[in-house]
Amino acid sequence: MKKNLPAVIITVCFVSLMIFLIARSINKGHVDIPDDYDLITEIPAEMIKVCIKGEIMYPGIYEIEKDSILVDLINKAGGLTDNAGEDINSVLILDRNMTIYIRSKDEAGGIDISGNNDAIIQKDDDKILFENKVNLNTASIETLCMLPGIGEKTAQSIIAYRIKNGDFKAIEDIMNVPGIKNAKFNKIKDYITIDDKD
Repeated sequence: MKKNLPAVIITVCFVSLMIFLIARSINKGHVDIPDDYDLITEIPAEMIKVCIKGEIMYPGIYEIEKDSILVDLINKAGGLTDNAGEDINSVLILDRNMTIYIRSKDEAGGIDISGNNDAIIQKDDDKILFENKVNLNTASIETLCMLPGIGEKTAQSIIAYRIKNGDFKAIEDIMNVPGIKNAKFNKIKDYITIDDKD
């Protein structure tokens, strides 16, 4: 047995070396990736800003994922008031910056381009008819955003101008606000006032 010991040791070493080489060739090029890393990178969702007004608990401008539906926005804004109209397309897709006005049960008038009777949707430069004109001297950013072609940035500029220069004396004075010239003024002139009586 002692005579065969060197041969046994050599055989064991040879077998161990072969196993090592086979295992190495199988794992060659394989890199272990820690569990923290995910090979599939998730693309961040595109966000849009939507102004919601009217019979909603918390009117305002909300950032929401593009292609969300109207009910998602309504929930984000605290839900409808008890006086909100009931004919609302809750699955309307929100696919761009827009303004939504939720009408009351007894409110009449307005343009409805969405197929809803109680949710008036403004996309791009579509006009909304208002029960009352927007007072340039008192309107909030949210209300100003309801005007055709007026986004959040321009609404902020209107308020900044008002704070710096005082109340507008005539509706034409709004053309002194950066970003508002004749074309934009013509789109909004029928919807704005400087007098609470209008």
